[in-house]
Amino acid sequence: MTGILAAPHMPPIDNTWAEPAIATAVAVFLAVVVFAVVRSARDSTHTPDGFLLADRKVPTGQNTLAHLGAFIMYSTVIIIVGHIALNGYDAILMMTAFTVGSVLGLLIYASPMRNVGGHTMGDLFVLRARRRPARIASAVITLTIYTMFMVSMLAAIGQVAVRMFDTSSEPNLAFGGLVVVIVGVVTIAWVYTGGMLGVTRLLALKTILMAGAVVLLTAAILIKYKLNILDLLNDAQANAKPDDRGFDLLGPGRQFGEDSTPLSDQDPWVHLSKLFCIAVGGMGMPWVFMRFYAATSARNARNAAGWASIAAVGFYQCMAVIGLGAVAILGANNFGMRSEHRDITLPKLVDDLGGPWASGVFGGLALISVAGIFAGLLINGVTSFTKDINAARDRQPEPAAELKEIRRNVMVIGALSIVVGGAMVPLFTHLFIPTAVDLGAATVLPAILYSLYWRRFNTRGLKWTVYGGMAVTLVMVVFSNGVSGDPTTAMFPDLDFKLFDIEPGLLSTPIAFLLGYIGTVSSGERNDAGFAELQVRAFTGITFPARKDPLATGGADDGHRDRKSQTSGAAL
Repeated sequence: MTGILAAPHMPPIDNTWAEPAIATAVAVFLAVVVFAVVRSARDSTHTPDGFLLADRKVPTGQNTLAHLGAFIMYSTVIIIVGHIALNGYDAILMMTAFTVGSVLGLLIYASPMRNVGGHTMGDLFVLRARRRPARIASAVITLTIYTMFMVSMLAAIGQVAVRMFDTSSEPNLAFGGLVVVIVGVVTIAWVYTGGMLGVTRLLALKTILMAGAVVLLTAAILIKYKLNILDLLNDAQANAKPDDRGFDLLGPGRQFGEDSTPLSDQDPWVHLSKLFCIAVGGMGMPWVFMRFYAATSARNARNAAGWASIAAVGFYQCMAVIGLGAVAILGANNFGMRSEHRDITLPKLVDDLGGPWASGVFGGLALISVAGIFAGLLINGVTSFTKDINAARDRQPEPAAELKEIRRNVMVIGALSIVVGGAMVPLFTHLFIPTAVDLGAATVLPAILYSLYWRRFNTRGLKWTVYGGMAVTLVMVVFSNGVSGDPTTAMFPDLDFKLFDIEPGLLSTPIAFLLGYIGTVSSGERNDAGFAELQVRAFTGITFPARKDPLATGGADDGHRDRKSQTSGAAL
């Protein structure tokens, strides 16, 4: 056995594109610019609500850009280009799931979550369930997803470092770990200085820069082909990596056909399940939809989500052109020809089209872009840890004391994240993001839909939905090909106890809905008054004065706890 969480085998490459000096200079310059941007928001950080939610005054334009920036990650830019270069039509089809997810965020989460108000999902759950279980459930979901995404983003920082800031043919993991620590510390300083408004402006700046780079690269490809898309497609097909099963790059089958997944007999369900989970789980990420809480109103939250969804369509269309253009321009065998090398295709294309300066600038921009995602994650993790845990413990600190606690949590959680993330750089972390997305589909989506729309939903239903969905998902992950059964990418490459190749969310999501239903109807707890209040708040934004009343009567789950109505801010 080669070890637990085995260090990935990365075949050597001939790194001809990296320009470490230029990339470092660009990264340092952008870091200084970002610090100036977040420092401009420091006046908003003098109160707890100001630090965590920018006093719910984030303008629609900034929120739109920040919302879109949450989708611009290492995996959705650098990896997806290599993915399209290898799998063509099917990879583009997979990419459409991201746009579907953004539309679901607009339809399901934006307006009700903003009108209910508060800081976390727990502020919604307490209107339907007892306070302590509701807050604990919110914290468990948020911090679990935070941890998985945090590890993946810090690993992505290390990956950018070894691919674009170092010319070695073998990954220099020690160098990657050092860069993770440095970038992590700088990111903590950004969050500590600017709070939510600073992070919003950081994500907005990152979106403008990355989207501008993508548009320029797309334009360069189209100009090279004199806007003749047919010639581009013909060259891409001619230079494509041959498929043993005979599937063309521009036709279906490379991912969704039989035998697409190594050592599996579950195709095409493997990749269809990924489409489902990305679509329904992507917007279930608490660090993504927390942007709705910071909007000035529910209408502006909808507008931000809507414009971000529209922009995402154009962004991913550009990614499709870039992915196919990479194959056409770089030529056969000159792009990432295996899945482990998908991340070299885009840097090689940038170097081919723009030369050393373009390659160096892109490297620095990529590093700051991934750091921006870590900043968004960190502010979300701190918000949940501070608000949900305090509420679960019945603590209501004074504003000044709470602000000190928030700042301390930024430092502590950020430092712990760097330690954990840095330790994971040499290890397999590819499983964490899909697992987090599966959890978004199997816990966040059913819990929020039931809370918003089912009058009968109660404490037991919430517990069974959240913990049942989480348990089913994690058990399926343990018995998936990401843990065993795959000699190249599994955590235990020499063992084979896998039962599933499909994404767990395909099964755990409907099971979580079922468990939530069974848990609810098997309990005598009922709170029609709370549901009526929620409906008014969620769909009109009208707030209620603080009052004390029993949550529910009857049943084993009953508990007579005082509940104060949470303020929701601006109405529609």
